[in-house]
Amino acid sequence: MIIHRAERGECCGDIARKYGVCEDILRMNNNIFGTEPAEGEELLVLTPTRSYVAERGDTIERLALRFGVLRRELLANNPIIEREGLRPGQRLALKYGDKIYGQAATNGYYFGGSCRILRERLPHFTYVTVGAAVFECGRIRETFDGREAVGILRMADKIPLLRIFCKDADIASVDDGELIAEQMLSAAINGGYKGIVLGGEPVSDSLLLKLRRHSFGCDLILFSEVGPKSGEHLCDSTDGTVFSGLSPVFRPADYISELKDFAAKRENNRCMPELCPFAENNGRYIPIEEALSVARRGGCKIEHDESAGACRFTHSHTGEYVFPSLENIKATLDTVHEYGYMGISFDVARTPQSHLMMYGALFGKRG
Repeated sequence: MIIHRAERGECCGDIARKYGVCEDILRMNNNIFGTEPAEGEELLVLTPTRSYVAERGDTIERLALRFGVLRRELLANNPIIEREGLRPGQRLALKYGDKIYGQAATNGYYFGGSCRILRERLPHFTYVTVGAAVFECGRIRETFDGREAVGILRMADKIPLLRIFCKDADIASVDDGELIAEQMLSAAINGGYKGIVLGGEPVSDSLLLKLRRHSFGCDLILFSEVGPKSGEHLCDSTDGTVFSGLSPVFRPADYISELKDFAAKRENNRCMPELCPFAENNGRYIPIEEALSVARRGGCKIEHDESAGACRFTHSHTGEYVFPSLENIKATLDTVHEYGYMGISFDVARTPQSHLMMYGALFGKRG
C-alpha cells in the first residue's frame, strides 16, 4: 500500500505508470473520473501481490473458486466490477499481500438514500445500521423506512441494525422500564433487523439489562454508543460498542490520543471507533470526496498539516476546507490494531472510496 501525493500537473496515468498499476483501478479506488487529482491530493495506490487478466467466459463465482478467494473479497478488491461488470482484458487484483490486522468487524451507517450505493459497498462491512428511530413521549418513532435496505442486507448475509436514539430524560419519564425494552425489541423485530444500536446520551445499565433479558430467544445483537465521558465500565449486557469521540475534523491526530486513552481505561476489545468521512468548511460538514471535487475543479493546492494529521486548501469563493489525511487514517487503523479494538465504524454512503479500499487491504483474515 502506497499513499502518493500528486505533484503539480501530474495525472492519474503518470501515477499509474510510476507504480506499475492499472490506471482504471487507480481512478476507481480514489473515485477520480473525468478529471485529474489536485496538486497535493493524496491518492491510495494498492499494488497487488497477485493479479489475473480476465478472459472470455470468466465469472466472479468461477474465479473465486479457481483462486481460492471469497467472492466478496474479490469484489472488494476490484470495485470496477460492481460498476461496469467483468470484461475480458481486465486486470483483477486477487491479493494485496498479508493482512496483518486479523479479523475485523466493521460497522456502517446508512440512513436512507440510494440503495445502489449500499449494494456497491456490501463487501466492506459486517454490521450496518440501516434504520433510525427515536424514543420520545413514551414510544418508538422510526424516522425513515429502512425495509428495502434491510432486505438487501439480509439477502447478502449481512447484519442490519436499528439505531434507536434516546435521552435519559425521556426514559426517566416512563415508569415501566420493561415496557420501553419491549417496544424497542418489537420495533427491531417487526422491521426485520437483527439487532439494535442504542445511541444518544449514555444509556443506563438497567435499560441495557432489561433489553438483554427480553431479547433472550430473539437472537438479537445489542450495541450501544459511547463517548470519552462514558463510564469506565462498559455494560456486560452489550455485544459491542461504537466509540464516537472528539470530532477528528479539526485536528484528526488528537483522535488517536483519545483512542489510546480509551483503551487504557475501558473494555476496548468490544469497541469499534468511528472514523470521520467529512471535511469542515465554514462551520458546515460535507463528504471528503465532495471537498476533493471542489479542489480539483478550482485548481486548488492541498496543503498538509503533519502535526494535526489534516489536509487543507482554500477556494477563492467558498473558503477553507479541512479534512483527515490518508496518512492519518492509516495511523488511526494502526492504533485500532495495536490496542486491540474490535474493528472500525464508518459511514457507508459518505466514506471515500480510497478509505474503503484501505480498510479492505488492512482488515481481514490473516494471510
